[in-house]
This record gives sequence, C-alpha cells and structure tokens, in this order.
Amino acid sequence: MLSIEDFTTNADYPGIPGYAAVVTQQQLADYEYNCNIRRYADNTPPPEPQDVRSHLLSGVPKSEVDAKLELFTSYGFDPMTLLQRRKG
Repeated sequence: MLSIEDFTTNADYPGIPGYAAVVTQQQLADYEYNCNIRRYADNTPPPEPQDVRSHLLSGVPKSEVDAKLELFTSYGFDPMTLLQRRKG
C-alpha cells in the first residue's frame, strides 16, 4: 500500500532550465493562465555566431569547423580532406 512518503510535491521539483519551470499560482494568474511553455521556460537555442567575411568569400568559417571537430573525429573524418585553409 502507498504511503504519503511515496509522493512528492511540486515544491520538491527544481525545474529544468530551458525545458520546464515550476511557477506559482500568482505567476499563472499574471499571464492570464496561459500555459504556453515558452512563457515560463525559454528553450530557444543560443544564436549562432556569423562570420560574414567567410560567407562573403564563399568559405567555411574556421570557428564552425573547430566547433564540429569532435563530431568529425568521432566518425573518423578529417575535414581537411575536403577543405583547405585560406591564405591571408
């Protein structure tokens, strides 16, 4: 048989940043009981940096290649087999 110790309350739940948030009834009332998740837990990804110079010169920014290097190596792929460093 279940006892009271088998249950938790929302006060025990810390929320998950970018995914779920614990809000008060007052916060719900302030937003007219709108339960749109984005009002309470912003899950938008961070903006990607743009290297305009590389885009204008039809290149792949070094920072983008470096950011994905771990993924490339996990597949045994060396991106420099397809790319070459721009001089200058």
